[in-house]
Amino acid sequence: MTRRLARTSVAACCICWLSLSDALAETDRGSPSQSPGGPVVEAGLPPAGAGAWQRACSLRHPVCVRSMPGTPAAFQLAALDSANRTWDAMTGALEMLPPDGDLDGAWQVYLVDGVDGGGRAFLESRDPLAHFDRASSFALVDRSTLPGCSLDLALARALARGSLWRVAPAIDEGSALAHVETIARLATICPSGDEDAVVFQLRPERAIVDPSSSAFDRGASMFFGWLDATFGASPGALVEGFWALSPTRTLPGAWRWAEAPTPFDVMRVSLRGSLWPGSTLDDVFARFAIDRASMDPPARIAWRLPWPARARRLASPEPVAPTGASLVRVDLAGAPPGAKLHVEAEWEDYCRMRWVVAKLDASGKLLAQIPIGSLDRGTQAAATVEKLEGVDHVLVAGVNLGSTEHAFNPDQGEWEPHGWLLTLGGE
Repeated sequence: MTRRLARTSVAACCICWLSLSDALAETDRGSPSQSPGGPVVEAGLPPAGAGAWQRACSLRHPVCVRSMPGTPAAFQLAALDSANRTWDAMTGALEMLPPDGDLDGAWQVYLVDGVDGGGRAFLESRDPLAHFDRASSFALVDRSTLPGCSLDLALARALARGSLWRVAPAIDEGSALAHVETIARLATICPSGDEDAVVFQLRPERAIVDPSSSAFDRGASMFFGWLDATFGASPGALVEGFWALSPTRTLPGAWRWAEAPTPFDVMRVSLRGSLWPGSTLDDVFARFAIDRASMDPPARIAWRLPWPARARRLASPEPVAPTGASLVRVDLAGAPPGAKLHVEAEWEDYCRMRWVVAKLDASGKLLAQIPIGSLDRGTQAAATVEKLEGVDHVLVAGVNLGSTEHAFNPDQGEWEPHGWLLTLGGE
């Protein structure tokens, strides 16, 4: 099941199986986890009485749509048409594996009321014979969704989640929502800017995946879409590669999925050296923090200052969670010729932070990016930024890279944010 995706991801993302195996050796992927600590295994049930609902099945794919009593027949047929379209796009152009259905082999879609995001897929049962974790699923789609683009997107979200249940069911819910949204956007023609992206960009200090808000996690597709566009050789290949390289083996009867490997484990290995020789996932997070300031919609700026002729000392308006970032903008209007900008940062202990200064022109184009060096377990960093001619403004980004004690793991609930102090002064 995973070999097809693995071949695609290796070619597209330059992932080395040997280095990945070495880096993840401590997780013992070859045997069932003895201390599972991943997401809770929660099997769902189809709506009560759904077996008697009116059913329409595809002649092209193993998918059937069942509708609650009172659902217009035209909407049921529109939903089946959307299911066919998205199934074609995902299993064709995106080369994804289709979801596992029921005992008859058909994947069931139920048209009901009140579905978050318009469409979702839920775990139905684990496969007791599969070598790695694998699960069948069913979908709920909101019958109030407007036919057309919105309905296509709802079906795409459900279908992509169903594929993920089949390939890597142990992925944490926050990452799953973000990955699914990334794939759903690629499979449909719906516009990319929406309220979920706004929710994500309004809170750049939060962890990139945060299970406290499904809207935020859907908006986090901006990060995974950026990864896919930046490092993937074909649309969706990077995300599908994360799934292929995140297989787990959970003990039968366990109430939690095995905890490793996670997509972040895969990213730490597969994105090593992706920006420049010796670069790491830390550098990728720092680059994204700068780039998200010019995306549509742009990330919220924590502070915006005129040229600091006199030194200014700033405190974080909101503490920064692991993988999150704070952005400070300094406008260079009024800076004297040959001016320099001195930057000093301090942050709380037990937190690894990376500080970066980016020079940008008036259109927001990145001219240069300057990392501010610090000790691995230090809590201070300082630098003087020179050669500001032709620069419209600079962005100072502080990225929380996680605890000094262990790598970030979304399954561990490590969401502890940390504050910072920043001193900026012209020279």
